[in-house]
Amino acid sequence: MKKNVFLYIVIAVLAVALAGLGALNVRSLDKLASLQSKVNELQKSVQEVSDSAAELSTKADQLDALYPDDPTVASAAAAAGVQSDSQNSGEVAGPSASSDSQDSSSQEEGTLSPSSGSSTFTDNSDSSMDNLLNQVQSLLPSGNGTWSVYVCNLAKNTEGSINDQQMQAASLIKLYIMGAVYEDYDSLSATYGKDKLDDNLNSMITVSDNDAANTLINYLGGGDDAAGMARVNKFCQDHGYTSTSMGRLLLADNSNGDNYTSVKDCGKFLKTIYQIDKGTSTDDTLAGAEYMYHLLKMQTRTNKIPAQMPEGVKVANKTGELDTVENDAGIIYDTAKGIDLVVCFMSQDLNDTAAAQNSIAQISRSIYGYYNE
Repeated sequence: MKKNVFLYIVIAVLAVALAGLGALNVRSLDKLASLQSKVNELQKSVQEVSDSAAELSTKADQLDALYPDDPTVASAAAAAGVQSDSQNSGEVAGPSASSDSQDSSSQEEGTLSPSSGSSTFTDNSDSSMDNLLNQVQSLLPSGNGTWSVYVCNLAKNTEGSINDQQMQAASLIKLYIMGAVYEDYDSLSATYGKDKLDDNLNSMITVSDNDAANTLINYLGGGDDAAGMARVNKFCQDHGYTSTSMGRLLLADNSNGDNYTSVKDCGKFLKTIYQIDKGTSTDDTLAGAEYMYHLLKMQTRTNKIPAQMPEGVKVANKTGELDTVENDAGIIYDTAKGIDLVVCFMSQDLNDTAAAQNSIAQISRSIYGYYNE
């Protein structure tokens, strides 16, 4: 009997213990389920934050492309990026490339290829310009002369340059001859006749006629070539083209001097023409700017900056060539996104001028694509 009672007690204790363990297990399972639910909610919240950051970055990039002239948009794009990823004598013209020679490869917007290099030569606070010039630097040919490049985003009125320095102008000096002629246009027309003046201007710019250039210099000097060159130099000094000077006539040897300019001076000249034509110029004025723009638009030498532009995109430019020099300075307009540009290239001491022409064409195309595709 006592054994049975003891057995019943043991069974009762075991039953109570088992019930307690069961209750404890149920409670632990409830806590574990609650913890798992909280972990799932936290993971969902993290994913939502990540998705929102990615969406914000995408929208900011789209806004920056759609509204390039708004600096606040650029700032937004930069901020979102942090969140999402903690182009007659002595001049040689080549055949013009087809107007639809557009690069068919898929190109990431705002990126050239390769996208590497370093830049310490910008004079603006436009980060997209800094990035562009870094990439242009990496595309410039090595072992084929000395190069300078200038780019101006006319929509934002920001500019930058690579290796800006005084270099051999070749026929780029004709830009400044044209500028001086239009400044004295009324008096020259009265003396030499408007038709003669216009004919020489047309020939000097559209086909780079050196004889026409020399004739205009003679007109500027009242029959004295030296005085005419001095007038061109005064024009440059008056307008702040500090790296530009005329030391010889076109076709003349350079034993007593040469003609020089820089990409920045050429860029400033073209930018001012564009802004006057658009009614947005505030820094300078050039007489006859709209007529100069018209002549540049009629340019027949299109084997450099214009050569690889997409169909419909236009360039108003002036080239310059010597035996070891390839230059081109142009306004790229009628662009896909309305981001018109001034692009200037100067190169000297070249060992391969054909390759240099091709480099100007290719890099110009890439610069266009960076802003407008």
